[in-house]
Amino acid sequence: MAASLLIAFDGSAAAEAAVRAAGALFPGARAMVLTIHEPAISPATTFRAGGALMAPELVESSLTELERELVAEAEAAAADGVRLAEAAGLSAEPAVAPGERQPWEPILAAAAERGADVVVCGTRGHGAVARSVLGSTSSSLLHHADSAVLVVPEADVSRDGPALIAYDGSPAADEAIAAAGRLLPGRTVQVVHAWESPLRHSISGRALRGAPLAEIRGVTGDFETWLRERAEATVGHGVGLARKAGLEASGEAVESSSTAWGVLTATAETRDAPVIVAGSQGHGRVASVLLGSVSAGLVHHAERPVLIIRAPVR
Repeated sequence: MAASLLIAFDGSAAAEAAVRAAGALFPGARAMVLTIHEPAISPATTFRAGGALMAPELVESSLTELERELVAEAEAAAADGVRLAEAAGLSAEPAVAPGERQPWEPILAAAAERGADVVVCGTRGHGAVARSVLGSTSSSLLHHADSAVLVVPEADVSRDGPALIAYDGSPAADEAIAAAGRLLPGRTVQVVHAWESPLRHSISGRALRGAPLAEIRGVTGDFETWLRERAEATVGHGVGLARKAGLEASGEAVESSSTAWGVLTATAETRDAPVIVAGSQGHGRVASVLLGSVSAGLVHHAERPVLIIRAPVR
């Protein structure tokens, strides 16, 4: 059964890139292209209506007319999004909703009403500074959505390689693999586990490894072997889950002194991954503030689409 998508569309280059990515990742999916229009009564729109310079009855008339203009502009943008979605291979329909103080709220409300499997949004900017907050709407969607969220950077990327699934053996990572099987059926994937040796990448660890006593060096060597074998076992388990989920899967355990998200984004670039899939356990106002360090790092820094899968609260 084809996936159901809710695509937040504002006519920007980032939104257009998000539509194209959705079409490439979910061919044949059913999509609602939703455009949010600004409410007629706001500081910006009241200025357009002539607010403080006109009689009350004229202001009311102007606001009514302005509301029609705002809705018409949003409908035109949604129609453009539908045309782009259909060209990308999606079955699409337009929708318009009035904006609130928090634009993400009507987006998630529409996604819940539709029963969307994935909420799709674009994000502008590159690098740690420009992407630090993603943009208020996409960031809020990530924090508050119950469904999966696909965050797409503005620039289009090649989509020839395998999808990359971040896997650490956690329940959230297990859910990410299961969701990838449902949403990306039959796709070739690379299950990647990023691990770090505290003996190799810390001052105290390096001191132990260089200690003169053979017994100490032997213990540290055994410990590193155990870490590596555990990492490879974790990957093997993830690959097994992916294959059971109907994915054509291979795996890789990558050791690095960098952050886990840094390893994953670098591997995605090397493998030319069309998307990075990661799980997130956090939910609610407190638990989801940072999404989890790995998933947050991916959505803030990856130059490729990132699909965040929300694990059920256990």
